[in-house]
Amino acid sequence: MNIVVFIKQVPDTNDVKWTQNNNIDRTKMDSIINPVDKQAIEAALRLKEAYSANITAITMGPSKSLEVLKEAIALGVDDAAILSDSKFSGSDTCATSKVLAAAVKEKFPDTDLVLFGQSAIDGETSQTGPSTAVRLGYPFVCHVNEIVEINNDKIIINTETETYKEVLEIQMPAVLCISNYVFKPRIPKINGYIRSQDYNYKSYNIYELNIPETQTGVKGSPTYVSNVYKRDDSRDCRMIYAKDNDNFANEIMMEIKEIMGH
Repeated sequence: MNIVVFIKQVPDTNDVKWTQNNNIDRTKMDSIINPVDKQAIEAALRLKEAYSANITAITMGPSKSLEVLKEAIALGVDDAAILSDSKFSGSDTCATSKVLAAAVKEKFPDTDLVLFGQSAIDGETSQTGPSTAVRLGYPFVCHVNEIVEINNDKIIINTETETYKEVLEIQMPAVLCISNYVFKPRIPKINGYIRSQDYNYKSYNIYELNIPETQTGVKGSPTYVSNVYKRDDSRDCRMIYAKDNDNFANEIMMEIKEIMGH
């Protein structure tokens, strides 16, 4: 069984820099693996142990993104590739999914299972996994919290959201989006770190993936960030005093009206 795990480099939230197009400037920041993507890596590693799977980690970004691939190799992933081209810069989730789907089709056509983290901490859209699945023509399931069994070409999974739980059986190849806090990521071993330094990382650009230039980057992105700002988390606390419990509701309503200017 061949598994592809897509991982994303996300910014150190203490030092985020922006481009003129209001996109995160990933060339001028420290990067880490998106925490939820570590859940996807751990899910893949458990499948490797149970079913002798081969795992390829793939990331899209500038050359600096190799650092997250090194960590993936150190954790036990078998192979790794970076999708890197200046023409990918500024891609929204729609354009990104085109690149990721092209990577599977063009370079990893024998993939049986594609794993994503449910969302990324620098966007929280949860769109890239499902969008990539649609472009691949694969069935997909989100909010996966357990992979129960793989039997021939079918996989049984558990999902859970705030409103429902489901047990599903789907046909492979398939795309799964792994929820956060369901798989405890392992700690890399020294042999893994050594292998990550010596590994020959694969790299693919826009031409090697056969993607038209008009479909990636800012040109290929139908959505864009119109404005960014730092949120003000300060809060004003008001103490309400009342003679007895019956008067609390009236006192609260008076405070609300005062705040609202009524």
